[in-house]
Amino acid sequence: MKKKRRISLSTQINLIFTIITLITSVLFILIFRQTIRSFSLSRAEDNFKIYHNYLAQSFSETDETQYSQYYSYAIYEKSSNTIIRKNYLPYADDDLIVLFLANYIQTGNLEFNKFSFLVTETDNYYIVTVADGSYGKMLEEPVGGIILTGFISIIILGNAIILLWSSITVERIKGLQLEVSKLVQTSYHSPIEIQGNDEITELATTIDEMREEILRNDEVKQEMLQNLSHDIKTPIAVIKSYSEAIRDGITDLDDINIILRQTDLLSDKVKKLLEWNRLEYIDEKGTFYPVDINKIVNTVANNFKYKADATFELNLDNSYLVGLEEHYYTLVSNIVENAIRYAKTVIRITLKDQKLTIYNDGEHINEKFLNQEFKPYETGYKGQFGLGLTIVQKIIANFNLKLTIKNCNPGVAFIIEPLD
Repeated sequence: MKKKRRISLSTQINLIFTIITLITSVLFILIFRQTIRSFSLSRAEDNFKIYHNYLAQSFSETDETQYSQYYSYAIYEKSSNTIIRKNYLPYADDDLIVLFLANYIQTGNLEFNKFSFLVTETDNYYIVTVADGSYGKMLEEPVGGIILTGFISIIILGNAIILLWSSITVERIKGLQLEVSKLVQTSYHSPIEIQGNDEITELATTIDEMREEILRNDEVKQEMLQNLSHDIKTPIAVIKSYSEAIRDGITDLDDINIILRQTDLLSDKVKKLLEWNRLEYIDEKGTFYPVDINKIVNTVANNFKYKADATFELNLDNSYLVGLEEHYYTLVSNIVENAIRYAKTVIRITLKDQKLTIYNDGEHINEKFLNQEFKPYETGYKGQFGLGLTIVQKIIANFNLKLTIKNCNPGVAFIIEPLD
């Protein structure tokens, strides 16, 4: 396949600027020249009338009449049918005056061919002035020349400025492209540095923030893999050792219960890992629907009531929260499971006006762990590892909810409510 020829960004910008400038300049010149032409014609007409009125008022048989470099005139005597005084410019002659007067007397028309005439009639004379439009053109031409020169200067100067600006901008974009291309080579450890205070700088800052987020996520994944490996390795080792002991007849078959407990523990960890991974592929918000939280809480409480030493106390209205039912079940289960770990006597769950509160009367959480961003398998309160609260926070973010964790007197409360 033939590769298409690439046009540089600076060339595109200059081309677009030139085209826009030319189009607007042509339109403006046409409009402005028409306005100047109308203005010039109006001024020329007024000046023509002034000159003619001057001739008519100052004329006498003996006095000389003032000449003009733009207008011709003639004094036509009726009795002799002759021109007794005249001042012709090259475009006028006796025949033109006589021909015009004959046409004027018959029709009253003050225009003949490309000439304009003004006539004042006395008892004995016709006073005639002739204009060929040269005065109007004289007024119009300098302005048109100035406008044309101005717009040519604007186009040249504008293109020079745009060329300089676009060259600098393109070089900055190329610099950003080079910095981005280095990211993979340096494993995202090389920061992006672009000078300036505009959208390109903001884009560079955003990309650098993305780079830092990739590094943080990579660190979290590495820590998670290490902790997960350690967390899974222990129950596997226990299962293996007890299985070998039973096989070799070293221990009783009753120790099979230890294997089952470790299997349940391992199964629970795998289940949470799958839940956490599934949240990465959650549906778009358009597929969300109102979920009956009362039903979810009752189901979770019934599932855990025999696993907890504490008593469940429920006070629930019929509030609904928008999202996906299976994810709300996971959210409530993880918080309740966390509460079971620390509760002394009671786990109290309240639902009122879309505000879900899960309280346990256990020890306070250290202030540094309150409302923090929980990372997968990060060492948390009392050195516990896990994915539970990480999953909770991810669901909270996906469903546009707010999670507040606060120490009560006594105990700890997890509060979930809509952001809006």
